[in-house]
Amino acid sequence: MLDLKKYLLLFSLTIGTPNLLAETTDDPVADLMGTVWQLIKNGSQSSSFGSGQVVYFLSSDAHNTHRSRKFQTWDTFSMVDGRNLVRLKKNESIEIIMPKFNNSIYEVKLLDGFYKGKTYYLIADELEKNFKQEIEDNDSI
Repeated sequence: MLDLKKYLLLFSLTIGTPNLLAETTDDPVADLMGTVWQLIKNGSQSSSFGSGQVVYFLSSDAHNTHRSRKFQTWDTFSMVDGRNLVRLKKNESIEIIMPKFNNSIYEVKLLDGFYKGKTYYLIADELEKNFKQEIEDNDSI
């Protein structure tokens, strides 16, 4: 009888321990989906490259650019066709649709400008540096 109690206790601890040790916080990336962000500063200040924040038509172009910046592998950098880039101007808004490539790239929908409603890709580091999240006011007066 004592062995049965020990067995049941050991069994319940084995089953219950992973749930106790599990992380209970929500995924912050999932919280970003559907949020609206506004460009507060232009990404490129160089006069030779133009001004504006670049978003990419192809997710692979955004990922290759991010990877080359991170690991300094410009020798294996794939060329990006300039026709596949869109430059956002200050105060234009985007909506985050979903993350890609281990949360390093975001699929975004443009909410302003000539390409309004189109889907493009943005490097996650640039979202944090150049954009500000719009806060919805739900106050009833």
